[in-house]
Amino acid sequence: MSVVVPGTVNVEEGTVVKAPNVPCLDGFRLTEALTRALNRPAILENDANAAAVGEMWQGAGRGHHSIVCVTLGTGLGGGIVLDGKLWRGADGSAAEIGHMCVDPFGGVACGCGSRGCLEVYASATAIVRMTREARPRHPESVLRTGESMTSEDVYRAGLKGDELALEVFRRMGVYLGIGLANLINILNPEMIVIGGGVVNAWELFEKHMHQQVAERAFPLPAANVKIVPAQCGDDAGLIGAAWLAINR
Repeated sequence: MSVVVPGTVNVEEGTVVKAPNVPCLDGFRLTEALTRALNRPAILENDANAAAVGEMWQGAGRGHHSIVCVTLGTGLGGGIVLDGKLWRGADGSAAEIGHMCVDPFGGVACGCGSRGCLEVYASATAIVRMTREARPRHPESVLRTGESMTSEDVYRAGLKGDELALEVFRRMGVYLGIGLANLINILNPEMIVIGGGVVNAWELFEKHMHQQVAERAFPLPAANVKIVPAQCGDDAGLIGAAWLAINR
């Protein structure tokens, strides 16, 4: 049995080290608890790591052996597969792509305790916050009022040409492109797969993302890398969990 969680995990010990969005799991020995409750062996993995493996196995990354998966959801997760193997780092905390600093002077606080992280500019939560912040500049926008606004509302407004929504997705695309350029320069992957619910707005941020990659990454790896939407949707983590259990 395989289980994935949104946070840093110690795979060997089966412990959730840090889950910023689910703090009640911090330090919890989840594998031991599941094994005891269900009477069958369990393995633990980070959800974005599992999604990366799922996309490599059954999704956009099929046929590739060095990919980076970026998951744009409530937060921003990441998974790295190098030479066909999941890269967890020295202590299991690798690929926290959402906590790469892309704006050290921006002052926007992140749940991890730092500021200017990619997650606060390129996630569903960030889209809603940036829309609210930009409202005063766009009194004509359909998004000018309402406290229950979602990132989907912003997306739908953007499809209709709402300038506030388009400004937000331009900004998101710029920051995401900066982050991807850094990944390209450091890892030189064959492919970057972008998943999560926010990827539905691909057409609204893709151009701005690619522009930053072209301007900031080294020319040769930037020209060779493929940046594509994920194909497995919400099932990527489940598929990756299955692969991890099969190949344990």
